[in-house]
Amino acid sequence: MNKDNLEQFIEEFTNTNGELAFVALAIKDYENLALNVAELRRFINQQDEVILYYERAVSVTDLNNEQEQDPQKAE
Repeated sequence: MNKDNLEQFIEEFTNTNGELAFVALAIKDYENLALNVAELRRFINQQDEVILYYERAVSVTDLNNEQEQDPQKAE
């Protein structure tokens, strides 16, 4: 969208979606937003890895405990 096709965009958007609202960001604010989103993605991915690590550690520990209690299950 640019100033040349703004009116066309507004018409098409309101016909498709109803109400129209604008959010304006300065270039620096957009850069900060992009960096914050990237940091959130990194944190979420890191937490996923931590959760998987502990799930695997617990499941291996549970399996080892079962085998110690009933050695015939290991066979």
